[in-house]
Amino acid sequence: MSSIRRPQKAPKGLVFNSISPKRNLDESSSPDHGPKVKRQRETSPPPQLSVKTRILILSDTYGVVALPERITEPVDIVLHCGDLSQGGELDSYRKTIALLSSIKAPLKLPEGVHIPSEARAIWNEKEAQDAGIKLLETGMHELILENGGMLRIYASSATPIPIQGADWAFGYETNEDIYNPAGTGISYGINTSTPRTEIPDDTKVDIMMTHGPAKYQLDKMRNGDSVGCPHLFRALRRIRPRVHAFGHVHNSWGVSRILWEEKRWPLPADDDGFDDGVKGKKAVRVSDTNDVQLIESMERNEGMETLLINAALMGDGGKLERVPWVIEMDLPLME
Repeated sequence: MSSIRRPQKAPKGLVFNSISPKRNLDESSSPDHGPKVKRQRETSPPPQLSVKTRILILSDTYGVVALPERITEPVDIVLHCGDLSQGGELDSYRKTIALLSSIKAPLKLPEGVHIPSEARAIWNEKEAQDAGIKLLETGMHELILENGGMLRIYASSATPIPIQGADWAFGYETNEDIYNPAGTGISYGINTSTPRTEIPDDTKVDIMMTHGPAKYQLDKMRNGDSVGCPHLFRALRRIRPRVHAFGHVHNSWGVSRILWEEKRWPLPADDDGFDDGVKGKKAVRVSDTNDVQLIESMERNEGMETLLINAALMGDGGKLERVPWVIEMDLPLME
């Protein structure tokens, strides 16, 4: 795992101490001392063990230099789920850096696996560094944020290639399984996972951030075809992250929420698991603002539900026709 640490700052408005204050209470204490201590203990607020963190999510901007509306909502971190450019053009990367720099947030994380060394150099220049932009490589990361919260995130820019022989950046064949360890995937899948790409069963994930969707989850093309990855959905059901953020399928921009079965039944070996382990869906309340879609009531219900966010902003004609999503999560507060 990697760890991205921001400069040490005292979290604003937060008080947290993992060590309880010592109290010197013994038999020689005066009779009045004990009740006073008790009253103080009863009136002292409990230690704050979590921090509310606002996360802005977007995808598929293709080198467009500015969002349709300037972001005014305060956020702690920005996630860009991929398609930073149309075809890897260096100028598009510079424009994406300008776009991310325009958003006020301490940390911005675009997916950045396998980009050429010339492009990587651009993301390491002073402009990107000063804006808090860091490329997120494939795999698990534990990020200590500026507000003191710890975010566990899995990232992958890979997407399945729907047509054999197609020229597809970061692509893999539809029968390849890069997410599930050997023996935990679909029987007809060919396991090509590596220690970096696969997600073990015991992994705790707050946000799964991939470029493409899982099978049947906000993955329909304009013609109705479902183009998500069944192996990714297999991993989604095993891990049950709090959020799955992605893009890629422009026509399915939106949100959904999966409710998982309480008991984790063994997953079948020979299908893509459209409904196995899924209890149902839960409504997602959204506040429509001028610059973002604000998702309401993001509960900390780990292992029981997953919020799905397709954040593809690109519309027809090469224009960004949609706005990013903002969620608020309770994250563990670190020292």
